Amino acid sequence: MLNKIWQFLKQLIQRLLGTTPPPAPPPQPRPTLTDAEYESKFMEILEGVNVGWSRGDVAGFLIAKRLRDSELAAWLRRFGTGLFEGEYDDTAPTDAVASLQELARRLELLGRIRSGELSEVAGDTGREILTRFPLPVVEDDAGGYGNVIEAVFVGDGLGVSGDGNRRDAEGA
Repeated sequence: MLNKIWQFLKQLIQRLLGTTPPPAPPPQPRPTLTDAEYESKFMEILEGVNVGWSRGDVAGFLIAKRLRDSELAAWLRRFGTGLFEGEYDDTAPTDAVASLQELARRLELLGRIRSGELSEVAGDTGREILTRFPLPVVEDDAGGYGNVIEAVFVGDGLGVSGDGNRRDAEGA
């Protein structure tokens, strides 16, 4: 309160004496991030979305990291364009295709939360990846067809050592 009164009195005296304060310096522009920094931040978002982040979590992350939705979306467009211009072709190795399909799945998850321009670009990029590298379609036991996502399970799902876990469970 006293600060506002002081500022008012100071401005009043300056107006009466005809002096004006020097103009405030313009705000310095935010430094732009490198592609590697954008990629790192974006992968953090994809990891968060993979574990269940909501629209608010993504927005909070962007605020905390001082990122703009539009800046990250522009980077993702450039990344997607570079991805399809030659890094991978239709005869890519199986492990590279599996990595791209996992990336596409996470991009589509981000696209589903509808948090702005970034979500739209992520969803579009994910669908484009799956268009070029579709998941294999196989017939299931019921006679229907579906996409396959390969997974590896260790032990009986209770831990790394299946036998030790069985003994512990039977003893309890």
